[in-house]
Amino acid sequence: MASANQIKLFSDSGQFLERVQPFLLRREAEHCLILGLLDGLRAGEQWGNEPPLMATVENHDEVAAVVLMTPPHNLILSWTVDDSALDLIAVDLHAKSLALPGVNGSADIAQKFALRWSELSGCRYRVQMAQRIYQLSRVTIETRAAGRLREPDRSDEALLREWRAGFSVDAEGMDPEQAREAAAQPLPRSRRLMLWEVEGIAVSMAGYAGPTPNGIRVAWVYTPPENRGKGFAGACVAALSQKLLDDGRKFCFLYTDLANPISNHIYQRMGYEPVTDATVYSFSQEVQL
Repeated sequence: MASANQIKLFSDSGQFLERVQPFLLRREAEHCLILGLLDGLRAGEQWGNEPPLMATVENHDEVAAVVLMTPPHNLILSWTVDDSALDLIAVDLHAKSLALPGVNGSADIAQKFALRWSELSGCRYRVQMAQRIYQLSRVTIETRAAGRLREPDRSDEALLREWRAGFSVDAEGMDPEQAREAAAQPLPRSRRLMLWEVEGIAVSMAGYAGPTPNGIRVAWVYTPPENRGKGFAGACVAALSQKLLDDGRKFCFLYTDLANPISNHIYQRMGYEPVTDATVYSFSQEVQL
């Protein structure tokens, strides 16, 4: 019989997904980011030049926690009831001399890991973003701003690069030059962007990616400054969410920034229901004295 709490590493994303999916589906909305990324990895997509880190913590051959990192991006942790699993993950990664840029997970999970990682590595940590995960099964908003949802075409490519950079600066805190460089790269095959158009002019965008067995994640909601405050983003997200449901998805998932109460209120009005809070912590390589 396997001893309690052992780390198991995986190199094949398909085998990893097969192993962890039943565990992750117990909290599908909470794990929509991990599930969606694994779907892309299984399809051959890559994020960065290094292979992903894929691991489980297993207790008597039962999955107790899931770990995913696609360097250079943050470590992502699943929900777990076992604090000792988080400690084992931190100790194991520290023994491998990994430099973690940050961690993303449910609020209490991410906080406990950030504290333990700081104790082991001496790195400082700070909250990069406090988020809330939502799930929608029915669009309830009755009134929307004028306009229509449409797919972009080749004539929209320059605009989408500009808006993708704007989103990275506003929502992710990226340096403007770095954001422009990132936006110049082709979109991953699994990521789709849609536009909200008013009288033939694009005024807002939203996207979707990361399919799970029952849902899909809505993201990259952006309206340029000159078009804000007119309800375009809400209309775009509501129409896109309805489209995804009409296409056969049972749920749409959405991460929001808790520092923006207006957007959180708007999403709830259209039918998005809070599931759990999540936090992104960033680690500074400056060692605490």
